[in-house]
Amino acid sequence: MKQVKTTKIQKKYKTKDGETKTLEINYAKVADRLGEFRKENPRSKISVKASYDENGNLTHTARLWKDKTEYYELLKQGVNAEDALESCEAEGSSFMPCERLKVEKGFEKNETIAIGRALAILGYAGSGEIASGEEMEEFESWKKQKLEEARSEAIEKITNAKTMKGLLAVWKSLTKDQQLDKDVQARKDARKGELSESSKDSAK
Repeated sequence: MKQVKTTKIQKKYKTKDGETKTLEINYAKVADRLGEFRKENPRSKISVKASYDENGNLTHTARLWKDKTEYYELLKQGVNAEDALESCEAEGSSFMPCERLKVEKGFEKNETIAIGRALAILGYAGSGEIASGEEMEEFESWKKQKLEEARSEAIEKITNAKTMKGLLAVWKSLTKDQQLDKDVQARKDARKGELSESSKDSAK
């Protein structure tokens, strides 16, 4: 593993038994890892391609070469650019659903993740203590639980909205993640229809 400047991150979470634990991760920013990669490989090359599927979901694919010579030699020999990309030494990709792209800098974040994954393959990742699989599993379980709690809270608030104005106020009070949750969006649209029908009945 290459020695790259790292930032220590601590995440507190609760286990299923209610015990509070701290997960410590030494994280290396992609910009620092990429800088180290280019410093050690002055003839390097990086290629990042963004593609969308029919539903508007985004995939970034990052490819890295420590030495770009082979890539350009293939082009000189008449190999098309797409096929020449297969000569890369590391490839990383990241998928982001269309609704997540609405989050601030969603495109840039997805691109960064893809580059980071390619760098990790070549050994340019954070050094130091790495969380165990069990710790990460517990942490991911906690995150999933918090997501479900946030979803339930949002749906309950929406359901309790008595007027269209109240529904709008509830919607504005939700976090960005809650607003992007498909179940929350569906409940909001359904409640909007319910309130609209109720208003029509009252006007008769």
